[in-house]
Amino acid sequence: MKNWTILTCILAAAACFAAAQVSQVMASQATAPAGVYRLECVPVIEHVPMTGHRRVVDTHFVEETVTTYETVWETETRERRHTVARRVPETSMTERRYTVQRPVETTEHRDTSYEVVRTVPETSEREERYLVSRQVTETQERQVYETRRVPVQETALEQRVYTVNRPVTSYVEQIVDRGQHVNQVNTVPGRNYERLTWHRANYIDPVTGESRWRVPGFYWTTMQGPDRHEVQRIYQPNLVAETVPVTRTVQEQRIEEVPVTRTTFREEQVVRTELVQVPRVIQEEQVRRVPVTTYRQVVERVEQQTPVVVRRMVEEEVVEQIPVTTYRTIMEERVEPYEVRVARVVPVTRTVQKPVTTVRWEPYTYTMERQRTEVRRIPVQTSVPITQGTVTQGTTITTPITMPPLSLPPAETPLVGKPNGDPADSIPVLP
Repeated sequence: MKNWTILTCILAAAACFAAAQVSQVMASQATAPAGVYRLECVPVIEHVPMTGHRRVVDTHFVEETVTTYETVWETETRERRHTVARRVPETSMTERRYTVQRPVETTEHRDTSYEVVRTVPETSEREERYLVSRQVTETQERQVYETRRVPVQETALEQRVYTVNRPVTSYVEQIVDRGQHVNQVNTVPGRNYERLTWHRANYIDPVTGESRWRVPGFYWTTMQGPDRHEVQRIYQPNLVAETVPVTRTVQEQRIEEVPVTRTTFREEQVVRTELVQVPRVIQEEQVRRVPVTTYRQVVERVEQQTPVVVRRMVEEEVVEQIPVTTYRTIMEERVEPYEVRVARVVPVTRTVQKPVTTVRWEPYTYTMERQRTEVRRIPVQTSVPITQGTVTQGTTITTPITMPPLSLPPAETPLVGKPNGDPADSIPVLP
């Protein structure tokens, strides 16, 4: 792309130089007032379709037979022989003699006589003197003192203390994130590709910076395609210091005077005379006969015979036949079957899908921008004085003149500044 731009600029400079020479020739040969044109180089961008190749990876599956070995467990019955001792019982009779005590019961009569104490009541009369209180009512006068409480109301101012919650607002500075999501444009470099470009004989070595000579012609040059711009959505933080009002409640004590009405009682003493019935008790002696019952203890004997059973032990000899069991040990051989798990390796064949990756180059078409320069003729307004006819002297008339299209020099024209024109440095015409 850079070589095409240099080539386009060279062509534009050559066209402008040729147009300047033609304008000078026409200006020198003009003998009569005529239209004047100026040449203007206009850059034009063309979109050229290009064909490239990109790498495409394809994956497909291929059936493959795989043999694996698996362990199979089987159950096998085996015999275990061992000798055991078995006990054989033998029974015999043994005579045992022992002495036992047998109870013998006899009945006897015992004297269980007892004495009983009995209470005998006796009744008699006696004379009893006692005092009797009799109530007698008398009328008397007495003075009664009464104390009366007369209410008296008084109004006074009393201080009352109460608590009031008053809101207080203070401002606290806080750091708050006011960020947002923004679009970020990232530039991705274009793809590098190889193409043929024209190189002159003299060139500057980019490594050493020295001027070198080579055979002019087309060489493969690594070029870079246009950059791509990608837009990504990212979060952009924005820390802002804000002042936030904070309201809290403060308790305050206030004092106010409240009128309070108090009622007090004043004592007054009043004396009055009243008749009072006063009871009085008089003692009188009286006589009465009262029956009295006395109790006397009398002892009596009760005869009683109680039968008693007496038990005594009598010794006896007892003969008992007792079976006695003895054991004899006999050795025997026993066969015991048992199961054993045996592992056996068995080959197993399976068909699996194996992924296979192939790489191919796929052509694709993209558009490339190429700049070229066009030379355009633009008419210029000229003033020509007229001395004949009815027009007064000094009057100017503007007349546009149309010129035929300007033919540019061929592509083989030498570069500007080198009139001798070296054929090795000439600009080739691409098909």
